[in-house]
Amino acid sequence: MKNKFLLLMVLGIVFFASCSDSDNKDTPKDFNGIYSTTSTDRVLDLKYSNAVFIGKSVDFNSADGKSATLKLQGVVPGESETVFSSVPLVSSSGIYTFSSVNEDAVRKVTLEGSIEKGKLTVKVDVAFVQNDLMKKWDFSTVNMVWKPTNYVLFEVDLGGIFGKQKVQTGLVTLFAPSMLAQMLKSYLQDVSFRNDGNIVATYNAAESTEEITEPVANWQSSPLNLVQYRVKDDICYVFLNMDMIMRQVGIDQEGRATGTDQMLVALEQLLTNGIPVHFKKTVGEDAKDELYVYVDEVLIKQLGTLLPMLETLIPEDMTIDIPILTKTVAVPVKTILENLPGALEATTEMQVGLQFKGAE
Repeated sequence: MKNKFLLLMVLGIVFFASCSDSDNKDTPKDFNGIYSTTSTDRVLDLKYSNAVFIGKSVDFNSADGKSATLKLQGVVPGESETVFSSVPLVSSSGIYTFSSVNEDAVRKVTLEGSIEKGKLTVKVDVAFVQNDLMKKWDFSTVNMVWKPTNYVLFEVDLGGIFGKQKVQTGLVTLFAPSMLAQMLKSYLQDVSFRNDGNIVATYNAAESTEEITEPVANWQSSPLNLVQYRVKDDICYVFLNMDMIMRQVGIDQEGRATGTDQMLVALEQLLTNGIPVHFKKTVGEDAKDELYVYVDEVLIKQLGTLLPMLETLIPEDMTIDIPILTKTVAVPVKTILENLPGALEATTEMQVGLQFKGAE
């Protein structure tokens, strides 16, 4: 009996030991791989400034099971990859936690998170050094320069003594800014350039209907991580996070029109390195800071390659009211788009920008 009892004890110890080994067999080395916000087997739960951030990935690699290298791919504005090396891993019930800092002369990136089988949780906080943009700016007006000023965009028939009139680029720079400013003031109140690299706008979310054509304004702040920026060599590079933008407007892969989908892909490829936006900060007559941000002919000509796609999305009967002499003429939008490529090819200088005043 004693022998049988001892045998059972030995078998029991071996059994429980083997179960324990099986339960703890996963180590950080077993979790190596690329984790994505769109993956189902290596899930990435990413937050930037404590807000959800999708469309990104993180490469996790542990060689010894005690520390790891984490590579944030396209998470920090202006950085294709941000590397954290030799990050200590702390074990707790099958979950490994970590924290680290990556700092240089222009920004400090703080990383916290944990990893377990099939899931990587990462919290990222970034603080950039102070720059001229970093504050809230109230929208003021629109400015525009287009040279040469005598390129003919299209003709309109005013009838009577005026007859047919040629609309040149110079005329566009006279009426377009005021028209655009009036439209934008209905939708844009202010813009904030935050120290974490986010651009946040106060915009009008009210939607018109057939019954209510002019709804009461519903001013809201845009969510974090839709649009980000980074200042380099006195140029502000703006990054559009397309996955976040599409998520915000409620567009999914199945619901998007083919033309829109192609346009978004082309836009994303074109703007991978950020939209180069020029800016000038001055002090106005009222002693308040003023900011002029604008894009130039280089970028506008690049965006001109998207015009054929844009034309497919514009209804045939869509028009825009343009004031010419003493009349307001409804000009087909497609007519303007058809003539824009030639106008852009002839363009030697162009600026389209927004003017802001420092908020109180």
